[in-house]
Amino acid sequence: MSRHARFHRRTPIVENLEERRLPSFFGSSYSNQVYYQAQIVRHEYDQYVSEVKRLELASRATPAEYLALRDDARAISADASAAGLPTTTAQLKAVSATLILDRAPLDGSFDNAAWTEVTTRLSGTLDGLHVPQTLIVQTVADMRTLADSAGVDPFGFSTFTDDFNTLRNGEQSLPANSGYHFEDPGLFYSQHLRGFFRGWGTQKKNARTQLDRDLAAIERLSPAGAGVIRRDASILESLSAWVPSSTMNRLNAAYLAAFAQGTPSAASLSSLRSTLAGILGPAATPHRLNSIGRLVIDAPALETAVADSSTAVQTIVRDVAALVDAGGGETLNPFRVTIQPGR
Repeated sequence: MSRHARFHRRTPIVENLEERRLPSFFGSSYSNQVYYQAQIVRHEYDQYVSEVKRLELASRATPAEYLALRDDARAISADASAAGLPTTTAQLKAVSATLILDRAPLDGSFDNAAWTEVTTRLSGTLDGLHVPQTLIVQTVADMRTLADSAGVDPFGFSTFTDDFNTLRNGEQSLPANSGYHFEDPGLFYSQHLRGFFRGWGTQKKNARTQLDRDLAAIERLSPAGAGVIRRDASILESLSAWVPSSTMNRLNAAYLAAFAQGTPSAASLSSLRSTLAGILGPAATPHRLNSIGRLVIDAPALETAVADSSTAVQTIVRDVAALVDAGGGETLNPFRVTIQPGR
């Protein structure tokens, strides 16, 4: 069914109009014609957004399923190496892999054969990037669990696809200099993936509230140290937001170990710097290494700021980890696969 036929069906008042033609009462001016086209596209945009929200509201996917696939994307990003491939080729592979992961909530009608095809497609997409096959198989298994919980049936998938294509075609029909802008349907979908997960928004809000509450309580012990407390909590969040949960847990354990005997010694701080960088591995970009350096430099001041309380440091690390697991610090698309330049 064509895009305009669907529009006619849903809006019978314009049933007799020819496709994207200007009604006679508007005359033949170019501006009126563009205006009329834009109103059709606006309707198509609203229809598409409503369909995405309908699928999200019907989903029963959980934050744990969100976390599993998010960690898969981060693990692929950490393992992926572009060695031997042109940078452009590697980046295109990363985009293609992201698209495969992104569509997981829509794949509820897939049977065993279809999921086998997904595994083959993801393996082919990541070929040449040195991603272990075991990780690819685990990723597809997590996609399948998510798809089953999201519960999008064949009719829902067909309607979504029809609305998606209708909107994209409508947007492309508008002149580039028309002054009208509607968000691309693919971008809208990828930035609203979290809506498929029940309770995700509440979980993140609660985690942020808990962190802010505990930081405020710790700062009351030493108001002068508020700056370093807030800064280091933010650094921990930004570092953890790029790695799988297992790597984040290792980072946190190493960081806490430095405070186990009170104020860290110069030797333990030197060791901490190299240990944290090693745990980050391929994710240790120059910016993140600088962040590690800041944590190491701050460590004695942080110990003073929390009144020599290892419990306070543990509270900060625990709260930041909970926030990161709930989506803190991450990109708008949680399942995005990235490849660091030069890898």
